[in-house]
Amino acid sequence: MSIYHKVRAVERIFYQLEKEVGSFQKSTGLGCMPNCGKCCSKPNINATALEFLPLAYHLFKKGEAEIWLEKLNTDTSTTLCPVLNVIMAPDAKGFCSDYEHRGLICRLFGFSAMLHKNDKPVLVTCRPIKEGMPHAVTKAEAILGTKKNYPLISNYYMQLRSIDESLGEELFPIRIAIAKAISTVLGYYAYRRPPKKSA
Repeated sequence: MSIYHKVRAVERIFYQLEKEVGSFQKSTGLGCMPNCGKCCSKPNINATALEFLPLAYHLFKKGEAEIWLEKLNTDTSTTLCPVLNVIMAPDAKGFCSDYEHRGLICRLFGFSAMLHKNDKPVLVTCRPIKEGMPHAVTKAEAILGTKKNYPLISNYYMQLRSIDESLGEELFPIRIAIAKAISTVLGYYAYRRPPKKSA
């Protein structure tokens, strides 16, 4: 499968997830707290390279992939996500500088569940949401108890692995995951005709 088709396959998973998360949020009232961004500023976020393939492809088409890779490989002063804006820009919805191409972990956290003992689904969300929206959290937990209509983290990571097991299996610190995604795109197009650059 070509890089382009892998990117499109990942984007189809993201599209399905957006619909499922949107439905879950609508039925529970869950949502991010205004101007928060605390989950993005955690230094120990792990991700797969595959979930950042759309970002890497986007950067490649913009002619910025090599610059990003160089920075990721040389800047060891931080472990934070390189897409994070430390200060929220005016009129921005959040702290992500490329929200459209954020990874799977970014899309799942706060509004999904993982299975614990006896396959019991447990809500994966943050303290600000738990403290700021206790009624919504209670409603979400009640929905999880029915085992219907909620995004399950393991399901989405399984779908990712079915696209490319080598890129979708292993979790890395987020900066390394993004660097690996960029390296994959650059390596693929090293001896192939590149896609048209985007503005």
